[in-house]
Amino acid sequence: MTLDPARYFRTLKTLDTFIDRSLELKPKSKFLSGFHYNRDLLKSSVANTYVETVGNRADSLHLAIKKVPVSNIYWEYLETVKILGTKFWLQEKEVVLAFDYTDEDFYGDPQGFWIHGWTGEHGISGKFKFLTCSI
Repeated sequence: MTLDPARYFRTLKTLDTFIDRSLELKPKSKFLSGFHYNRDLLKSSVANTYVETVGNRADSLHLAIKKVPVSNIYWEYLETVKILGTKFWLQEKEVVLAFDYTDEDFYGDPQGFWIHGWTGEHGISGKFKFLTCSI
């Protein structure tokens, strides 16, 4: 199987655009943007670990996420799926959407929208909740 560099570039550009638009970041500015965050996001995904474990921009990424309404991420996700769906002619095909959720243990002070309180058993004070949608 031959790897197509142009395809990887398009994929990274799509991810950059999604991060920039959903977090209201300015690409090619003096501030951090999707281009800067994607390296840490991809490394943490590959390693199946936290952004804090593999990168040095976790705090600024979390601050950027907190500065925007959750709806920004939701609507930009839908827009990205729409664009990619058109590119791959998904509107002319039958597709299956698979949803899956999971949670991860949290051992700190459970605050904010993303962490839900837990029993405290085994030192677990909260759970991160994740929803995944696959086409």
